[in-house]
Amino acid sequence: MKREEVTGIASGTGSSAQNYADNVVFGASRGHGFAAEKANHLKDVFSGKEAQHVGGDNIKNGADRIVDGVNIQTKYCNSGSKCISECFQGGTFRYLNSDGTPMQIEVPSDKYHAAVQAMEERIQRGQVPGVSDPKQAKDIVRQGAFTYEQVRNIARFGTVESLTYDAVNGIKLAGTSMGISAALCFAVAVWNGEDVEKALESACYTGLKVGGITWISSIITAQLGRTGIEQGLRGTTDWLVQRMGYKATAWIANGLRSGNAIYGKAAANYVSKLLRGNVVAGIVTTLVFSSADFVRLFNGRISVEQVFKNITVTGSGVAGGTGGWMVGAAAGAAVGSAIPVVGTAVGGIIGGLFGAFAGGTVATSATSAILDQFIEDDAKKMLSILEGVFGKLALDYLLTEDEAKIVVEEMQDKDLPRTLRDMYASASKLEFAENLLKPLIEKQAKKRKKIFLPADEKVIEKTGQVITSLIEVEA
Repeated sequence: MKREEVTGIASGTGSSAQNYADNVVFGASRGHGFAAEKANHLKDVFSGKEAQHVGGDNIKNGADRIVDGVNIQTKYCNSGSKCISECFQGGTFRYLNSDGTPMQIEVPSDKYHAAVQAMEERIQRGQVPGVSDPKQAKDIVRQGAFTYEQVRNIARFGTVESLTYDAVNGIKLAGTSMGISAALCFAVAVWNGEDVEKALESACYTGLKVGGITWISSIITAQLGRTGIEQGLRGTTDWLVQRMGYKATAWIANGLRSGNAIYGKAAANYVSKLLRGNVVAGIVTTLVFSSADFVRLFNGRISVEQVFKNITVTGSGVAGGTGGWMVGAAAGAAVGSAIPVVGTAVGGIIGGLFGAFAGGTVATSATSAILDQFIEDDAKKMLSILEGVFGKLALDYLLTEDEAKIVVEEMQDKDLPRTLRDMYASASKLEFAENLLKPLIEKQAKKRKKIFLPADEKVIEKTGQVITSLIEVEA
């Protein structure tokens, strides 16, 4: 994994983990209500509206969403009348704006007309403060973008609706990691002296690769969060959080989330969910990133040992980068909150970038160095064979130093990693190496000047001169 890929992958994995943590509520008894908030919010965002999802602030009788300045309370129940009855306490409408006017109540699209009718009846009874005209019910009740059954399916594993929601939501996550990796790749290429056009091409390739991995990984991670895996990991992460203590968990939680600060059990629960998200997202990202190695393994182009080593190194890079992103983001947010110009959000992003880059790079290098002592890369084995065959052919063809350098340069111009994998998959690696090198060596040999041996008389004459000079030296 390249250094510039590590940071983008870590950002994507961290975002997937946070998304996993935020979606744990889908599994609650009223999880479809949270799914309704998130789905309608996502639709408004992609529709270009100025939308905020604020339900997580837990303000009593507060808005769940704010769209273009309008406060919205989302109620997705199995009937229109139930949606409206949920908005009343002691016979009085309880969701009011700061000026005393009613907030909009968002209901399932297929329950809208029944909900309007139920609101009209409530207005007629005088249960909505400041509203006496039943016709205003249509201004208070807002038709959601999704039906009741659709949001119930969004909260479930493996449904078309949940896959669609995760795919669309994943675009946002992938876009961020794609941009980070592309920007870093472009900068590194330019610093290394590459042409701007070439650097841009390389940056686009890296960005698309990282963005694609993040997108696929985010969908799988989000889907797994709706399965029994979530419950299976809870005991372990709760235990870890208890060992961390409330002070540390509050520091991490408030550095990584937006909204009001949380402490105590609320912070511990959030960090526990985040840890579960990181475990799942890290494993999924590592497997997606390593999918090409599995294909090569099945095609006999790479060894089991090499796949194990690659996955281990990639996994350590993902884990180190994601851990660095979390700690860096939390620390950056803490520092940023103390600097008015910077702010918590910007501080978190900057800290996350530095943390991901440092954590991922160090973890990858350390793991690779350790495994190098136990597992020799397939590439090194193949290069060792190539060196042996090259030495033999160089001797057979009496290659000069300059000719040998040219052959090596032409070898380097080839797609060497692909060539070495082809060599690994070949029936006879020695024969493959010889067939690869021989044409390059013969190409140089054909460029040599033709040698014409001197006449026999000339050879005899020169031999006599040499013998004479040797006799004179001895005398």
